This record gives sequence, C-alpha cells and structure tokens, in this order.
Amino acid sequence: MKEYDRVKLLVERNEYAKHRVYKGMVGWICDARTIDNCRLVCFDECDYEYPIIAVRIPDLEVVWESHERQTGDKFILLSEEYSNVGLLKGFKGTLTAKLENNKWTVHFDKQEGLQQDCDLTLDGNDFILDR
Repeated sequence: MKEYDRVKLLVERNEYAKHRVYKGMVGWICDARTIDNCRLVCFDECDYEYPIIAVRIPDLEVVWESHERQTGDKFILLSEEYSNVGLLKGFKGTLTAKLENNKWTVHFDKQEGLQQDCDLTLDGNDFILDR
C-alpha cells in the first residue's frame, strides 16, 4: 500500500462515519507516510466535499495500484482552486512535464465547460491519476 494507490474501506466505524465515510467507499492514499498504523485517504467519489481522513491500514484494501507519475499520464482534477481560469473539479487532463517540489505542467483539451485547450502548472496534490 503506497501513496496514490486507490483503496476501498472494508469496515464501518463511528470515527469514519462522522466524516460521512462508509464501508465500500473508494479513495486514494494522499500522503506517503504511515502514522500509528494509519494512512491518510482522500475519498474522492463523494457528491460533497472530499473528506480526507486517517484510516487504519487493516480497514483498507488496495483496488488499484498506482505507478510513478510520468509524462503522458491522464489525470482527474480534484481541486476547485483553478476555477478562476475555467477549470473545474473533475476535469480530465494530461501530464506534460514534472517540475520540482511536486509540481507538474499539464494540458487540458477543450471539453464540456472548458472553452479552449489550456496549459498550466498544478500542484501534485490537486489531481489523481485516471484509471
């Protein structure tokens, strides 16, 4: 189990439910560290704000193993931070170059809601690889 792997929650616990995270939900490991036998998971398949919570490792199952991000990989934007340039959470793009400090240059093709092709720099925590 490593950073960017997609994982499924296997159990119901009150500590997860208080964040509206329930058994069967899928998210991704968003931090490379393991702390107190827990991983930080972003549950990004919600209709509301994506909860990011610490989850016990035994409560998780890997459903898709990530690989090292590389140029040409397809991704899904998770952040609303770029809405000022017309990019919305859920838009799909392509990684074009890796920069320092977990930054990437990316390309978005024209798509529903986006008037024209767009190139910019994103923080690596603002997207997840598309399966």
